[in-house]
Amino acid sequence: ASMWLGEVRIVGLAMRSGPSSGQIHSESSALALILQDEHGRRYLHRVEKLMGEVAEFAEDGKTITGGQVWQICNLVESFSVPRVTIETNGIGGFAPAVLKAALKQRKLICGVSTEQATINKAKRILEAFEPLISAQVLWAHVSVLEGPLSAQMRDWNPAATNQPDDYLDAGAGAITETPERIQSRQTAP
Repeated sequence: ASMWLGEVRIVGLAMRSGPSSGQIHSESSALALILQDEHGRRYLHRVEKLMGEVAEFAEDGKTITGGQVWQICNLVESFSVPRVTIETNGIGGFAPAVLKAALKQRKLICGVSTEQATINKAKRILEAFEPLISAQVLWAHVSVLEGPLSAQMRDWNPAATNQPDDYLDAGAGAITETPERIQSRQTAP
């Protein structure tokens, strides 16, 4: 099995989600999917807002019928994602268990890992994006360029606090999840 993006062979991908309650004055729940080719280029393929509650249940209280974890499952299924990382700060603390239940319910094979964010968010974002942008090895799908990530990137100030940065943070997390590839000295096509 192999994955291709047009004529480019994809050798890795990472998906990261930062759940949020969606309350007023809280961040949005954001999810980022990044692909990586054999030359080390990264492709921000999806950066999306997850809508609604973390999970919606049927009347039995056990069957998951919707919510943010259901939307994650849809993307896992669409892109054959082998692992999702959930940031467990705040509301994300119980999201991994619910996501595992939703994946099992839908018979999707996908690992769920967790990460507690401890590094300053601005530092995480800069350390993820700056090297790729300066080396010109970061590409983005048109849906990403037309979505909320572009506005956040354009307006973001690393010295400011309390600014919208949830899509940047999810993208930075997904970038960090992909391993650095050792490249040959030849120029990539």
